[in-house]
Amino acid sequence: MNKRIKDSPRSAFSDFAAPVAATVGAVILLAAVAFSSLVTAQTRSANLASITGQVLSANGKPVGGALVILETSDGRAPHSTHTDDKGNFSFPNLRPGLYDLHAQAGEKWSEWQHNLAAHAGQPTEITLRLTLQKPPAAAVPQVRLTGKIREWAIPVENSLPHDPAVDPSGNVWLTLQRANQIARFNPKTAQWKLFLSPTQNSGPHGITSDARGIIWYTENSAGKIARLDPATGAILEYATLKATDPHTPIFGPDGALWFTAQQANLIGRLDTETAAIQEYRVPTPNARPYGIVNGPDGALWFCEFGANKLGRIDVKTGAITEFATPLPEERPRRLTVVGQMIYFTDFAAGHLGRFDTEHFSFKDWPSPSGDRSEPYGIVADSSGDIWYCEFSANQLVHFSPNSETFQRFTLPSAKSEVRNMVRDSTGRLWLALSGANKVAVVE
Repeated sequence: MNKRIKDSPRSAFSDFAAPVAATVGAVILLAAVAFSSLVTAQTRSANLASITGQVLSANGKPVGGALVILETSDGRAPHSTHTDDKGNFSFPNLRPGLYDLHAQAGEKWSEWQHNLAAHAGQPTEITLRLTLQKPPAAAVPQVRLTGKIREWAIPVENSLPHDPAVDPSGNVWLTLQRANQIARFNPKTAQWKLFLSPTQNSGPHGITSDARGIIWYTENSAGKIARLDPATGAILEYATLKATDPHTPIFGPDGALWFTAQQANLIGRLDTETAAIQEYRVPTPNARPYGIVNGPDGALWFCEFGANKLGRIDVKTGAITEFATPLPEERPRRLTVVGQMIYFTDFAAGHLGRFDTEHFSFKDWPSPSGDRSEPYGIVADSSGDIWYCEFSANQLVHFSPNSETFQRFTLPSAKSEVRNMVRDSTGRLWLALSGANKVAVVE
């Protein structure tokens, strides 16, 4: 027979302690679970990216209620959202990678912004401007480049094709510097059309197309910017101020046409609506500003071919900041942008260079054909890989930023002398072969 054990005497506190201990234990457990969930959420958030920005009208006013469409750069995983009353939008919780996006409001559209890099743990910001009267071309499946090269002879002897451009319809345009002409090439029909520059010996050099298909080019020997209307063939010319040798043109994020002037040591801006021109002097004497691109930060970035520097110009203030490369013998000539990175060709010392616009740091790789290969024209493909030409080595070079490896393709024509190259809407690359008097496509 079991004996009943007599209970020990308890204090008032001991009667209360058991339920309190149970309650405290439950609270600690809940706090631990909450803290674990918080840490997990923070870790998950740190591994995700976001894209935020603002939609503006053509005259710079915020647009509320605009539709913003986002998709990965390979055309997958589309998302959409609308702007708030201040024109702001946000795409949170994205996988890090490259994205394309554009905006629409009523009968106005923005250009597609391609290969926008979204990084884990930090927002990527962008401004979209509704400058188009018709929808931008739908995203086209991108060609995966294999290095295959095709060429077409230019129908003007000894014309010196200098720079190429592609219009919204897919036509390829070329400045024929020695012939004082502008050429249009239709890749679908292989037909050519030529336009004579109004000023004799004007030296057509750089060229670009606006969103409507109007062609703009620099008259390097005449100190003028020219506007060519393909529908009528009419060409208007705008005299610069002190920029006597306008070089490479580009449309900036403010909608104006910006250009470099190498010997004048200036960066110029042409308001295409009012024809007003402003010019900004580069701080370094004889810097020889050359290639110019839209940067990832809303500014324009350019090469200083007379120095071992890259330059940045604020499109709102005209303020110029310079960044010297680590190697004094380098001479940056042209450049291209992938995400937050600016890749540039070093013509003098034979390098491919990269500048990180977030951390303000440089990195260089020796070009595969050596220090006398003269890297020149450069462009990024739709996947973010880099393609450039070695001017004296007559090589097309493919560089993978992920593996940091190079691959070379010999250009079919001897002494092709590629000074510039562009990418079309399908991902193909177009090259002006100055030495061979041809135009080429890389597929």
